[in-house]
Amino acid sequence: MTTSVKYFHSELPGAPVLSGTAGSRIAVLDACLRDGWGLLTASGVNVASGVATATFTATHAYEVDSVILVAGAGTAALNGEQRVTGKSSLSVSWPAPGVADGAVSGPVTVKLAPAGWAKAFAGSNRAAYRSLSPSATGCYLRIDHAAAGFARMRGYASMSDVDTGTDPTPSDAQLAGGGYVPVSNAADATARRWMVVASDRFVHILIAHHNNYPTDYGLCNAGDFPSLKAGDAYRFLTIVEPSDFSGGGSPGTYNSVHNYGGSVGAYVMRPYSQVGASIPVYLYKPGFTLQAYSGHTNQPIGPNPINNGLDLCPTLFLESSTSVGHRRGEVPGVFGIPHYLGSAFESKDRIPAAVGLPGHIIIAVRFFGTNSPTSSYRAALDITGPWE
Repeated sequence: MTTSVKYFHSELPGAPVLSGTAGSRIAVLDACLRDGWGLLTASGVNVASGVATATFTATHAYEVDSVILVAGAGTAALNGEQRVTGKSSLSVSWPAPGVADGAVSGPVTVKLAPAGWAKAFAGSNRAAYRSLSPSATGCYLRIDHAAAGFARMRGYASMSDVDTGTDPTPSDAQLAGGGYVPVSNAADATARRWMVVASDRFVHILIAHHNNYPTDYGLCNAGDFPSLKAGDAYRFLTIVEPSDFSGGGSPGTYNSVHNYGGSVGAYVMRPYSQVGASIPVYLYKPGFTLQAYSGHTNQPIGPNPINNGLDLCPTLFLESSTSVGHRRGEVPGVFGIPHYLGSAFESKDRIPAAVGLPGHIIIAVRFFGTNSPTSSYRAALDITGPWE
């Protein structure tokens, strides 16, 4: 069972609080990308019929499909990253194929596993993260959450400190100071819901920034993408918002990630030639028959009556700022839904019968910003992978 993709959200016990307070975005990314959280020592671990179960004396932060990091087990196969398949308030279980039944020696510790990034540089309300994967480009993701309502985000090919780097993506000519990630429509300590879905090379950042729409999320993304070019050393993508929309009431519509097509907020570090600077790219969803947002009310009513399934369309992009160009790569893990789903699927609900993704766990994401579940739109995220 793959553990390459980790899924975190603000409703997990012990999750860091995101609010209209400077620096809170950094605390969330530290926990999800670098540290994990919820460390507990098990009171016992037992294996039965190929399933390991750890019990605790206190409630834990883990849920089904979480990836946990297990350490200290006398049976080595139980250590390392494991994907949770069962839980109670005081226990958590994961597959243990080939491990003999019985009690496991310890002490055994368990925590939510981080996505596998390092915090390379830090400053006041600023941080630069870098993938620890040996197959990654080594590019950096910089976050500046000095303003209460929004964070600034961009990539760099190399950095010498938290404020200095090469190949800024987007460049200052494109978006001076980098792109925007809305955090809260109010500059106060009121918590905002969030999700982070990340591998060790790519991260999706979802925030329900507006208090009037607490389950409708905006989405920004960054990291190494699956590229069609062999040896693509600059396959680093950022999808941001082009201005401060933290006061805006339509989360998820201020960039092109959920649209049928568009180039708003989407940049790759260099052209496929590997020469030059940051370029805009055009996001599109093959399979959309209507030029509208994912899950738009005008999309054909789902599920598809032909197979009773939900079609999911990948998010691809062209090396172009328009709809005419050559495909460069894919935004991993994010899908468009070419159906109108009515009130079905709130944010974080699992989507069954997703066509073409057997074995993957897919969740719905509400966006657009309405108080009516039949009027908000829906997109989809793969929370288990693998993405490549």
